[in-house]
Amino acid sequence: MVLGDITQPPPDPEVDRFLALGIELNPRVSAFAKVQPIGASGYVYTPDRRFIAIFPVPGVDDSLKSNGVKNVDELVRRIAPDIGDLSDPAVAARWFANRDPVWFPPAAHPFGREAAVRVVMPAFSKGRPFIVVVRDVPVSVLREELASTRHDEASMIVDPAGKVILLDTGPTGGTRGLTDRILSVEQQTPQSTRVTRQYLRGLFIASGPVTSGGWKLVYGFTWRTMLVDLWPGLLGYSAAMLLVTAFLWTLLLLLDHRIFTPGYVRSQRVFESENLNRTMVAAAPSGFALLSFERGDVLLQNDLMRSYESNTHPDDPRLHARLLSLYDRSAGAPAWQSDLEMSLRLADGRVDDLLVSMVRTRYRGQDVLLCSFSDVTTLKNTERKLDEARAAADAANEAKSAFLAMMSHEIRTPLNAILGNLELLGRSALSSSQQERVGVVTSSSTALLGIINDLLDFSKVESGQMTLESISFDLGDVIRQVAAMFEPVAHAKGLEFDCMIDDALAPHYLGDPTRIRQIAINLVSNAIKFTATGEVLLEVYLKDDTADDSPIVIGVSDTGIGMTPQQQETLFHAFTQADSSIARRYGGTGLGLALCLRLTELMHGTILVKSELNEGSTFVVTLPIPASAGTPASASGAGKTEWESAGIDAHAVHILVVDDQLANRELIVAQLATLGFEADMADSGGAALRRFNERHYDLVLTDINMPGMDGYALARCLRDQRATVPIIAITAQVAAEERARCTRAGIDEVLLKPVLLGTMDATVRRLVTEASKRPAIDTAAKLDISQGPLPEPIHHAISQGLKESLEALYAAIELGDLKAVLAHLHALRGSFAMIQETEVANACAQMEQQARNDDVRGVKDGLGRLEPLAYATLARRVMHAAS
Repeated sequence: MVLGDITQPPPDPEVDRFLALGIELNPRVSAFAKVQPIGASGYVYTPDRRFIAIFPVPGVDDSLKSNGVKNVDELVRRIAPDIGDLSDPAVAARWFANRDPVWFPPAAHPFGREAAVRVVMPAFSKGRPFIVVVRDVPVSVLREELASTRHDEASMIVDPAGKVILLDTGPTGGTRGLTDRILSVEQQTPQSTRVTRQYLRGLFIASGPVTSGGWKLVYGFTWRTMLVDLWPGLLGYSAAMLLVTAFLWTLLLLLDHRIFTPGYVRSQRVFESENLNRTMVAAAPSGFALLSFERGDVLLQNDLMRSYESNTHPDDPRLHARLLSLYDRSAGAPAWQSDLEMSLRLADGRVDDLLVSMVRTRYRGQDVLLCSFSDVTTLKNTERKLDEARAAADAANEAKSAFLAMMSHEIRTPLNAILGNLELLGRSALSSSQQERVGVVTSSSTALLGIINDLLDFSKVESGQMTLESISFDLGDVIRQVAAMFEPVAHAKGLEFDCMIDDALAPHYLGDPTRIRQIAINLVSNAIKFTATGEVLLEVYLKDDTADDSPIVIGVSDTGIGMTPQQQETLFHAFTQADSSIARRYGGTGLGLALCLRLTELMHGTILVKSELNEGSTFVVTLPIPASAGTPASASGAGKTEWESAGIDAHAVHILVVDDQLANRELIVAQLATLGFEADMADSGGAALRRFNERHYDLVLTDINMPGMDGYALARCLRDQRATVPIIAITAQVAAEERARCTRAGIDEVLLKPVLLGTMDATVRRLVTEASKRPAIDTAAKLDISQGPLPEPIHHAISQGLKESLEALYAAIELGDLKAVLAHLHALRGSFAMIQETEVANACAQMEQQARNDDVRGVKDGLGRLEPLAYATLARRVMHAAS
């Protein structure tokens, strides 16, 4: 039957085309219907709903009236599946992008028949649908296909959401509980495009897709199904096995009584002889001997034992005597003693290494010692060479670490000046183009600092020097900080950025938040770097939210360039990137992921990656860190809010800056001035002590590495004078032992170069606030170092500084470097002026004047007089201390 809405007088070309199509489809549909299930029907309509062809002819007088409509458009709107307007390419692409039919759940038949499942598929011409075909398959037909014949089984068709579309529970009718159990187990099964079979929770389940839209056929049964079908056969098999078992047991009892027991009695009489023979045969490839346990003489020996015995060095005990003395006769010692090592000197002076095994046993009624040995000289030589190679490798690794530490110091020092001055420059009045250039240089310098940090961290891990903190911290807060850092970067690149934190996370965890933050930063940075369009997702959740001790999972997903399986194999290798063009296109050192892997392994975790080329990547880090009942470490210390609320007047804080480099001193003073603090400068430890004794300072900022009196010596001297002023050390050294050494010297805080304004401001304010809360000390009790014995740290610091300065002065005079001469003379003058040794200080001042007048000869002569005078002065001060 063909119906159509004619909106214009004939001829209508579309009427002709649709009728022609209907005539063409008729014989094909008729032939196709012969092989279709009985009762199957369908219809064909145009996307504009003007025409419809129904097959077979409906059993109603008027198809329009029976459906309560007036025209074909209303009929199609009423009976056709809701797939939208197919003339819209977006709608067509959403439903039929893969040119697969779409299945719809059972619904009432539009022409009075039973409920049917509808299958919809349009026909396309030049990429656009011109006709839509709908097939109606009666539910009864499908139920016949699903019909089950066994006990306690069920078949069903479910949609992707797990909703049952059709169900058959077998001749017994099954139970609703069985259906629910099958659905519960099936929903836990990962989606698959193939047939899956599994046994879980007492159910045998097979499932597989039946449509491209996600419908699945699920068939399940229980053990009872199998038992009902198999119990007659199983009963017969069980009876047969019982009979066979009874026969075998009877046969075994007869054999034991007549054969095994008599044979065992006879074998006991020759057991000792047989046991000795087996032991000697087992030791045959090596040298062996049988020694009397009491007398120590040789009862039996093989040729190899005899050869070694005769070739022993004449000045050493015989081999059998050394073997006997090697055996441990103490109470509780085992009878079998193996893997004993012994060195044997031969007659020609060579030394062989022997691996000895000995056992105490019986032979001809007496206690004997059976000894066997093997020559392991080659093996021991190999072990010694391996130990030497390992020591060489360790030395090379230490040299590499020392080199990286030195390079870090050499790079961080100028980088400190670069970033510090850039920060100060950025706060000055600049044009927009100048401000932009300052930003570019700052960004590049910060990136360089990140590379240096990664290199040093990787070196620490490789050399076993990396240590992890174990403090209480808020994991969710750490992840939120990372997200806040990268969200503006992602948005600036046009990417969507999401951060998801599991509500089931514990309030606090015990671990190293710095390293966890470092892992997350590296992963998110990579994701944004390699993603041009789409989104980046950062999430943290529990691996198993049902377990109290569940590991935590940090996941980072992106829609970036992705990777091939071959690229993923080398992904975590140090200094390696997935492709040789990556460094050219995106930059980077290839070290971030390698460092993530090493840090994850240090925390006993794992890191996995799933990626497809041009589809994006997902990194999953699993860390078994325990929950903590304590408060985060940051909550126990004085934070920014505390020192801000203290109301510190920056202009009232006086700071002493100590550094031998003029550029460094001026940078720190400029930074402090920008922050509103008043600062004085000292170019050496001695000058700093002199200034400290002349006026009051609220805080001392000092460099660590200075000629003469370094930062450690300065701190010890201040503490020996009972000074409680806060001391901050500024250094480029990042090793943990450096920080420990600073703590032992009395330094309160260590700032790592480069030091930026925010860090400096927060540290100074915190330490000044803490110092103001300390109880006041008796200023009269302050140690006077102007006379009498010098404290050991001060004496040692001045002595060491004198020795180094004299060596540097002689070298500078030979080179004619008067600038260096002036610097060292000035440092010496400050040190001796501090302890009120004016004679030495005046001699240094006189030589300084000669150096300014280019009088090299006068400086050289004065140096010859200064050296004995300075050493005699220090000896006098230490002699007074001794007396």
